[in-house]
Amino acid sequence: MLAISAFFIWLAPVGAAYTAKMMCSAIFVSRLSSERALREDVLADNNPVLSLITANVDLRHQRVHAHAFGFRTRIAVYRPHLGCTLSTREQADALQNNVPVIRQIATEPLQTASLPQNIDGKKLNDILSDAMDEPGSHPSRRSRAIVVLHQGKVIAERYDDGITVNTPLPGWSMTKSVFNILLGRMRHEGILPSLDTPVLINEWRGQPADPRNAITYDNLLSMTGGLAFDESYWNPLSDVVQMLFTQPSAAAFAVARPQEHAPGTIWAYNSGTTNILSAAMRNLTGSTAAYQRLPYELLFRPLGMNRAVIETDSEGYFVGSSYMLATAREWGKIGQFFLQDGIWEGQRLLPEGWVAHATTSAPAANGVYGAHWWLQLPGADATPQIPDDAYFALGHDGQSLTVIPSKDLVIVRLGLTRNRESFVLRDFVTGIAAAVPDRVENENLPADIPQDADPSQN
Repeated sequence: MLAISAFFIWLAPVGAAYTAKMMCSAIFVSRLSSERALREDVLADNNPVLSLITANVDLRHQRVHAHAFGFRTRIAVYRPHLGCTLSTREQADALQNNVPVIRQIATEPLQTASLPQNIDGKKLNDILSDAMDEPGSHPSRRSRAIVVLHQGKVIAERYDDGITVNTPLPGWSMTKSVFNILLGRMRHEGILPSLDTPVLINEWRGQPADPRNAITYDNLLSMTGGLAFDESYWNPLSDVVQMLFTQPSAAAFAVARPQEHAPGTIWAYNSGTTNILSAAMRNLTGSTAAYQRLPYELLFRPLGMNRAVIETDSEGYFVGSSYMLATAREWGKIGQFFLQDGIWEGQRLLPEGWVAHATTSAPAANGVYGAHWWLQLPGADATPQIPDDAYFALGHDGQSLTVIPSKDLVIVRLGLTRNRESFVLRDFVTGIAAAVPDRVENENLPADIPQDADPSQN
C-alpha cells in the first residue's frame, strides 16, 4: 500500500510529465514517429516506472496526453517557434493561441570539405564508426548524430537511421552554454549591464533586505550564486526534477530558492541558475513578445539557424537549463561561433573578452567550470589527455559539444546514452583530437562559414 501511495503521489506526476514532454518534442520538433518517441526517447534504459504511464498522441491538435491509470494526467502542447510546453487541460488552448511572430530565417548551411591530407582519415573513420555502433547485443549507446568541423567546415558526420542533417535534437544542459551566448549578445547590444551587476529579479528587488540581491549575473553564470538547489536526477522530489516536470514555471521555482552560501564563495552545479537568468532576460527586455524573439533575432538569425528552438514553461519563460533543440550542424555552429571569438561573417557579435571570460575558470570552480561552459569533463580521471585548451557544452543522455581551438576543431555528439559506460566521451574526443594536427601558429581562422553546400554525409 505504501508503494502504491508513493507512486501516485510522487512518481506518477513526474512520470506523466516526463513522458508527455519527451514525446511531444520528439514527435513535433524532431519529427520522429510516435512509436520511436515512446520506445527510445521515453522508455529505453530508463526508469521502469515509466512503463506504467500511458501516452496518447493527438496529431491533429499537436498535443501529447500522459497519465497513470487515468490519474495524474499531464499534457504537452506544441507551438511553432516555442516547441513543446507542459500544461494543464485548462491552459492548453490558451497556450496554443499564444505564439510569437518570428520572421523567416534564411537557410545558411555550413560548408563541407574533403578530409585534409594531414588528418588521419582511417583513424577518424574508425572512431566515428565505433561511436555509431553498439558495444553489445542490446542497444545502449544510441548515438544519433555526430558532426566534426575543422577550420569551420564539416569534414565528417554520421547519422542514425531516421535522423538527418535537418533533424533538431535536444541538447539538454548544452542549452546553458547557449544562454551564455544570448547574454553576451544582449551585452553587446546594450541590453544587459556589466556582469558584476546584481541580477534583475523583481521578487528579490521587492525585498531590499533579501540577501539574494547581492547575486550578480557573473555569479549565476559561474554557478557560484550560493542558492540552495538539489541537482539529483534520480530523486523525483529533488529540485531539478520538480522544477522541470511538476512546477508551472521553472523560472519561478528557481527564483524562489533560498540563499545557502555567500555569492562567489562556493561552486555548485545548479540548473536553476540558468532559469533565473532567463527570468532576468525577460525583465530586461520589458515584454514577453520581445523576450521570446531574443534567441531568433540575436543568435539564430545571424548564424542562419532556422531549425533551432528553445522551449518555454507554461508562463512563457525559456527553460534555459535544458530545453533547446537544434540540428547537429546548428550545434556545431554554436561551437564554431565561440571558437571564432564571437565573430561571424567578419562581424563581431559578442563583446571582446566575452569568450575568454566564459572559458576561464571561475575563482571557486578549481579549473572545472567557467561561465556556463565546462573546462574539464566531470566524473572522469585525467587519462587519456584532452588538449588543455578544450572546453565543452555538456548535456543529459550523453550530449556534447567540444571546442578545441588549438586544433581548429569542433565536435558534436548527440544521442540517447543513459548507461555512461556505453559511450566514453573522453576516449571519443581524445581519439579525434589525436587524428588532427595542431593549428599552425598565426594561421587565420576561416573568413567564414556559410554558402550553399551539399548537406550529404561525408
